[in-house]
Amino acid sequence: MMETITDIFKKPTSNNEIQLIGMKEEEIAFDHSKVKFVGEGNTLIVERGAKFKNTNIHFNGNHSVVIIGKSNRRATFNVSVWNNSAFFIGRNYSFNGSARFILSEQKNLFIGHDNMFSTGVVVRLADPHLIYDAATKKRINPTKSVYLGDHIWIGQDVMILKGVNIGSGSILGAKSLVTKSLPSNVSAAGSPARIVRKDVFWARPSVHAYTDNETEAAEQFADDRFIYSEDGSIKEPMKIIEKQLIDAANCDEKVNILLPYLENTPKNRFYTPMKSKQKEPLLKGIFSKGE
Repeated sequence: MMETITDIFKKPTSNNEIQLIGMKEEEIAFDHSKVKFVGEGNTLIVERGAKFKNTNIHFNGNHSVVIIGKSNRRATFNVSVWNNSAFFIGRNYSFNGSARFILSEQKNLFIGHDNMFSTGVVVRLADPHLIYDAATKKRINPTKSVYLGDHIWIGQDVMILKGVNIGSGSILGAKSLVTKSLPSNVSAAGSPARIVRKDVFWARPSVHAYTDNETEAAEQFADDRFIYSEDGSIKEPMKIIEKQLIDAANCDEKVNILLPYLENTPKNRFYTPMKSKQKEPLLKGIFSKGE
């Protein structure tokens, strides 16, 4: 039987832990949302100020960690974790419809700050069934973690598959199937997704109801806050986090690794440079509707 987060706070759950962090003045809104613990030894951490609507958090196995930051906008997603996985989503996210996050085979999903999800987004870390090479009989489809940086716009019906890392500031066009990692400040689209334009950035205001004056005012952006660079960045930060999580001995160690990423951190913390072999094709972007 599923319980609301209020029910779970009122009584202990066998060897599973729920923590509220942050300012006590900020309450958690939990509207038509549920948490389900099937296994044991799991940890759920929610930052005060988070708001949930139609969200389901399922711990289907043991010794996994879920950390959810706060936002002025509601989180609307279904996340499923099994054994020894970590799911992290930072602050200031937005969801235009329900997203689905599926963590498998002891791998991790990390999502930074200020990310915008359109409706129908799916992120999965496994295929999930086994595939083998016919000659060697060896498995050829290992499960892999996914890392998303800060300020990424993920369009309608986008699917992000195992092993993908996406640098801060990028845009994923509607209905894209993302199978390969992407650098910062690019737009990508297609199935499979490929870079359609580089050196771009995006801003949150929605143009749906714009008047002529608002459209004219939006022709120029005031500053470079959403342009990411190597200034102060760390080389391959996502690989560093992944190695730390793999080496962690228990949930407490994973929590200690991930919690600092909720705080205000350097702008370029997840900057990812363009690889020399990644070229911009002669194709225009396909962006999502409904944002």
